[in-house]
Amino acid sequence: MIHHFPLFAAATTLSRNDFHNFSVPFSRKIKEKIATASEVYFLEDARHLDSLSNNSSRISKLKGILNQTTRTHAPSAYDDCLFFPFSLHDEQIITALVTGIDRLLVKKVGHDWLQEIGESLQQEFLIVKQTGIDLQTGLLNGAHLNAVFDAIPEGEHAGLVLVEIYPKVRTAMEAMQHARRSAAVLKSFIGEHIPLYHLGQSVFAFSCRNCDEDSAAHFGPLLVSFLKREQFKTVHAGYSQGKIGHDKQNETRKILDESWLALQTACTRGPFSFCTYRSLQNSQRHSLYTSDRSILAKLRPCWRNMDHFSLVQLHPAQATENIYDHITPDLSGTKKFKGHGNDIYLLLPIADPRKVMSIVTEILRSIRHELKNKKTVAAGISFFPFSDFKKSDLVLNCRKALLHGALLGEGMTTVFDALSLNVSGDIFYGEGDIPRAVKDYRRGLSIQPHDVNLLNSLGVSYAMMNKHRLANDCFLKALTVKNDNFMSWYNLGLGRELQGNISGAVESFEHACKCHIDNEQDTANVRAELPLQLGKLYCQTKRYQETLDILLPWHNKKNSDLGTGRALRYLGESFHGVGRDQEAMIWLQRAIRFDEFDADALSLLGEVYLENNEGDQIALKLCEKSIELNPTPPLFHLRLARAQVKCGYLDAARDTLRHCLRNKGTKGAAGFQMGIICWRQGQKIRARHWFSKTITYEKTGSNWHKQANSYITEFQTT
Repeated sequence: MIHHFPLFAAATTLSRNDFHNFSVPFSRKIKEKIATASEVYFLEDARHLDSLSNNSSRISKLKGILNQTTRTHAPSAYDDCLFFPFSLHDEQIITALVTGIDRLLVKKVGHDWLQEIGESLQQEFLIVKQTGIDLQTGLLNGAHLNAVFDAIPEGEHAGLVLVEIYPKVRTAMEAMQHARRSAAVLKSFIGEHIPLYHLGQSVFAFSCRNCDEDSAAHFGPLLVSFLKREQFKTVHAGYSQGKIGHDKQNETRKILDESWLALQTACTRGPFSFCTYRSLQNSQRHSLYTSDRSILAKLRPCWRNMDHFSLVQLHPAQATENIYDHITPDLSGTKKFKGHGNDIYLLLPIADPRKVMSIVTEILRSIRHELKNKKTVAAGISFFPFSDFKKSDLVLNCRKALLHGALLGEGMTTVFDALSLNVSGDIFYGEGDIPRAVKDYRRGLSIQPHDVNLLNSLGVSYAMMNKHRLANDCFLKALTVKNDNFMSWYNLGLGRELQGNISGAVESFEHACKCHIDNEQDTANVRAELPLQLGKLYCQTKRYQETLDILLPWHNKKNSDLGTGRALRYLGESFHGVGRDQEAMIWLQRAIRFDEFDADALSLLGEVYLENNEGDQIALKLCEKSIELNPTPPLFHLRLARAQVKCGYLDAARDTLRHCLRNKGTKGAAGFQMGIICWRQGQKIRARHWFSKTITYEKTGSNWHKQANSYITEFQTT
């Protein structure tokens, strides 16, 4: 097997993103060299100067000098400014504009001094970059993450997402390959403008500024679901955020510690889960996480001998005024209790929904009248008996009804029902607490067994727990209720794909494409992903023209989206499959630029180069690299052997083919290559033996069958 040292070499070039990721230390290096410098700006083009000053004549002059600096690649000076150009790996230029320089110094500086300073800075920038790069993945490392958090200004909100994509591997090399693939997939999800870190042991991180917890609650499940679709076996994510105050060092460390605790909590919740630190803080979370003990202690003696009753929780929108004294229910036997904050509980000795709603409406009207409409009060109502709920469940059911009502508007009166359980299940799911989400979805289905939303939600939760059979059962039940439900077909397709039922997955995705979509906003992300999912499966089943028909328009429409890079390899493979090899080369080359660790693209590009005489040695290097990244697929070894035969490395090719001869899919083609090797080494009897095996294993009319036949015919004529 071919092996090279697996770590990246030290950085020798700078990229555009480096001047974003390392802007603070780069600026510090410049200020150390030029003591009087006040501000440093890294400029890609002259347009960035417009925001630096209101003096149009000065900006015009600076633009002219900047353009000259970019064109000549030489430092310049003007007024109180110095310009230093820095070369990038793609032959572009980033220019550092240094302002606040002493004007006398600017007049006296010589070109040689400026050139020497610029060259020195370029080398020092490379050293700074090297200290902040993880050599295993090429991503930013933990040292850089600490430096970024230390530099966050006071008053800003900072957040940190930690993602663990732990591998099931046997060797260190496999672990490195896994980490590199994980890095490529994560970059395709978050985009190139968000810095991505590798902290070691397949734990990744990315930080965000001025973000909020609610956005994270939506983002977390999306990220984990995306990584699951990419066939990772275990994914956990944790998030925390906070405002940076006076005690910056302790507050930034606190965010790091909290996100780590959230990640560890997610690890206990199943193979695919997400956790926000806020969800672990009971006292600061919504009422789903509040203890029932104190209010239950007050209620139990009162309802012990009651067979039918209702419980009402009144929740003021603002917790500044006490409404307890303003509640005077007329119904005899009603009890009222103080709950958490200024919430009030009413225990009514009736369970008739109409009567209870009438009483609650009158109480709320009375409160608004007493307070002169200064306060809005919401009400959550639960009944006993109801379904299979126990009396002790009613307190939490009231809270779930309030959360349900909050989605409908302020000050709503809501009765606990199946939809309330869907809402609470979604909250648990958003927090990454999948087992509790499943519990609520199942209880909701006990009330409404044919609710499509609940069935879909439960199915998705089962899928996140790797219970794919149960998940698919949920989606199929939803489709018996509503056969044109887009999300049910889409989720069923994902489930079937993960189970290895590719034909069933294709059928499901094709049905999803034909479905009418009721709420386009809720399904926008899924609809955007559907063409890619279906196109990948078309490619895997060798339906290459259909792959092109669906993926090309999708890629062109979303061309500016970094995530479209995931389609490049499949487009290249499909162009090759329909015989358009020149286009296949272009797409495969783009796939490798997008993900340099894409072993499939490297191997296939090597084969395409070989077949089109684009350079046998280049093809050999590509095939060797694919084996280094993924030594498992026999097809990769077959392609490498073909390249070795073409380059004349016959003994090496013979050794490589051992990986292919026992595999049903490659043994026919591998036998043909063995025949070629024996033929070239003058072993014609052995060659004929291998060609005969190829004819036996390969389908009549296939390329290998025809070539083997032609060699045997040549044997007979000679």
